[in-house]
Amino acid sequence: MMHGRMWVESEVGKGSTFFFTVLAAPVVSKPRPWMGAVRPPLEGRALLVVDDNATNRRILTELARGWGMTVRAAESGVQALGWLQAGEHFDVAVLDMQMPDMDGSMLAEAIRNLPRPSPLPLVLLSSIGAREGLASAGLFKAILTKPAKPDQLVAALGTALRAEADRQASAHPFAPTTVLVPARSEKLLLAEDNAVNQKVGLLLLSKLGYRADVAANGNEALEAVERQKYDIIIMDVQMPEMDGLEASRIIVDRWPDRRQRPWIIALTANAMTGDREACLAAGMDDYISKPIRTEELAAALERAAAARGKG
Repeated sequence: MMHGRMWVESEVGKGSTFFFTVLAAPVVSKPRPWMGAVRPPLEGRALLVVDDNATNRRILTELARGWGMTVRAAESGVQALGWLQAGEHFDVAVLDMQMPDMDGSMLAEAIRNLPRPSPLPLVLLSSIGAREGLASAGLFKAILTKPAKPDQLVAALGTALRAEADRQASAHPFAPTTVLVPARSEKLLLAEDNAVNQKVGLLLLSKLGYRADVAANGNEALEAVERQKYDIIIMDVQMPEMDGLEASRIIVDRWPDRRQRPWIIALTANAMTGDREACLAAGMDDYISKPIRTEELAAALERAAAARGKG
C-alpha cells in the first residue's frame, strides 16, 4: 500500500539482515501557537563531563556550551577526581556509567567522599538495564538512559541544580528566600485529579500571586465553568470520568467566541509532538508538562494574560 517492498539477506553462520522500503510524501509541520518550554537557568553554570568516549564528550560539551554553560570534559574518573581535588569548581557534573577502571557509580562514591563545602550534584548517563539499584543509592539527582535527548539533559541538569539549591535553603531555614508577590486578579481553575498534584499546583500558584479553585475531573471542571466565569483553566489531560481533552472540546463548543471562554493551559506528563497537537486540536491554548516547574508555569500564565489583554 505504500509502494515499497520487504526482503531478507541471509548467510549461514553469519546471520540475517532484513530490509524494507516505503514511499512517503513530505508534510510541512504546522506552527505551534505557544512558546517552547522554559529552559532552566543554566547560563554561566560550570559543568563537569566525565566520559571515556571522545565523541560523547564532544557532543555533551557542544550542547552545554550552546546553553551558555562553561564545560570541562574528563576522559576518566581519575582525571576528574584530580581536578576536583585541585580545587576546581563545578556546579553540576554529568557522569557516564560504563567506563573502564572506574565506572560512574564508583566515581560518584569517590566524589561524595571528597572534603567539599557542599556536595556536587550529579547526573548519570546509563545504558538500558544498567540502572537497577542506582536510584536507591542516592548518589545521583537524575539518571538518564542513553542516548539522552537534549531536552531530557536540560531538564536533568535543571533538576540537579534545583535539588542542590533546595538543600542549601533547607540548611539555612532563616535565610530570606521568599519575596512577596502582589496578588493577581485573574480567576483560575486547576483541573487535576491527583490530590498531591493539586496541593503542589495551588502552592506554586500562590507563590506567583494567584488563587485558584480546584476540580478533580473534566465533569467538575465543566460544572465550575458553568457556575462562574474563569479567566484561565490549567487542565490536566489524563483524568478519570472525563479527561482534559474532552472537557476542552465541550468548553470550545459551548463558548465558540474565544473572548468569552477561559484560556486553557494543558497539563500533561506526555511530551511528544502528537500530544501537543492533540491538545491544540481539542481547543487548548497553551501547554506545560509535568512535573510543574515554577518558571514554566509563570511563563504560561504571562502568555495567557498577554493574549487575553489583546482580546
